[in-house]
Amino acid sequence: MKAKRYVLPSAALAGMFLIGSLSYHSGSQAKGAYSTPVTVMNTNADSVPVLDTERQGRIPYESSVTGSSCSSTVCFFFFAAPTTGYRLVAENLSGYFQLNAGVTIPPVGYLEDNSFKISTAFTAPLGPVDAGGHVQAAFNQPTRFYLDPGSPEVSPYAVVSSSFSNGASTMVLSGYLENCSITGCPAVVH
Repeated sequence: MKAKRYVLPSAALAGMFLIGSLSYHSGSQAKGAYSTPVTVMNTNADSVPVLDTERQGRIPYESSVTGSSCSSTVCFFFFAAPTTGYRLVAENLSGYFQLNAGVTIPPVGYLEDNSFKISTAFTAPLGPVDAGGHVQAAFNQPTRFYLDPGSPEVSPYAVVSSSFSNGASTMVLSGYLENCSITGCPAVVH
């Protein structure tokens, strides 16, 4: 008796689905309109850039300088100014210093531009004494420093304080130049 109660309604329901699937109504079809088919052709020689397109506006920048205007206690390192129409994005600063024998305090310094905006301060740990009797100190430090295009007198430089010998002291600033005609060089928020 119970089976009859479930079988009859199930058969009726299956019959309605069968009738519905066999019936045809012209308004029940989805219709679409299209124009002439379009074929997009592209060769590998002239491909469309799809990844890291902003990198096309970047030129690698590296400025290596020997200390100038050095006294016995301070040394200035003037790096190359960015080209007109480009923003300098500095990403790394490193340096090597030859100091007087017996120095026990490591050199300290900072990176800035001519408008006195300081971006990176550093300390160069003392190393061993070289064959000439100079105490060596060196450092390598990531940085993030933006120097916007503008007047030619705007250039980055580092100021380092220590007891310098007459030996070689060199610093390197590296990053990239951003082409402002491509990226627009939006203002840096301070």
